Amino acid sequence: MSPPSGGDDAGFEVLQVKYAERVTQKSVVLHDYASYGLPDGDLHMEYNFWVMRRPGEVILLDTGYDVAARDWLGEIGVKPTPEGLALLGIDPLDVTMVITSHFHYDHIGYLRLFDNAQVVSGKSEYDYWFAKWQNDDLEGEFTIAEHLEPVKRAEEEGRLRLISEETEVRPGVTVYPVGGHCPGELLTMVRSRSGLRILAADAAHFYEQIENEWPFFAHTDLDEMRGALSFINKLSRETGAVVVPGHDGRVRAKFPLMDGAAGEVATVLG
Repeated sequence: MSPPSGGDDAGFEVLQVKYAERVTQKSVVLHDYASYGLPDGDLHMEYNFWVMRRPGEVILLDTGYDVAARDWLGEIGVKPTPEGLALLGIDPLDVTMVITSHFHYDHIGYLRLFDNAQVVSGKSEYDYWFAKWQNDDLEGEFTIAEHLEPVKRAEEEGRLRLISEETEVRPGVTVYPVGGHCPGELLTMVRSRSGLRILAADAAHFYEQIENEWPFFAHTDLDEMRGALSFINKLSRETGAVVVPGHDGRVRAKFPLMDGAAGEVATVLG
């Protein structure tokens, strides 16, 4: 396991951008929660994408989705992705790379906006979902053909990069295929202006999962998900990186908000 390189290209501004939220319960979203013998409780679940930028370069991790267009799990829209990007002064056509943690609706639903970006995805993720699409087997899944079409277009245009092992995709940004939640789930480590950050996305939705290595309810491979949580903690210990869970509303209390109107949705991670 190697952290992202340093040098002249290091030091991204790293932002978490909220586009939706909902309140759920531990017993609903944590696998076999009753077996822990602990009381139930609410979890404030936020839906985010992440921005890594420095002069001449804008990288996104995930894209969010159009909450108003389709109700999946009762998410409450806060600020659609295009409006969140506008608050940050980002034109989607200026985004140079989009890393997809996985192909669920809430992570690639706006991928169609980024026509000039290289798309970085897990090869196992591509193989799994495109096989289902080809076999007309997406019914009931957290992915629809409309959201996979921009991945296919990126492939046709030579903009798709499939990852099957630990890879530094840009100086200062490394992705690690960990699977579990989805077959090609990618973990992202970035060298921010304030140090290393592990952007867990759906490899770890909540702090409870990181602290206790508790799996999420939705997974394609339970053992892989447990292994991914252990890997996150090992990577953090060995590199000193701070772990940021993908959907935990408490992140916004642990990191400063951006100044001005952007602070409504944007949290400065480094």
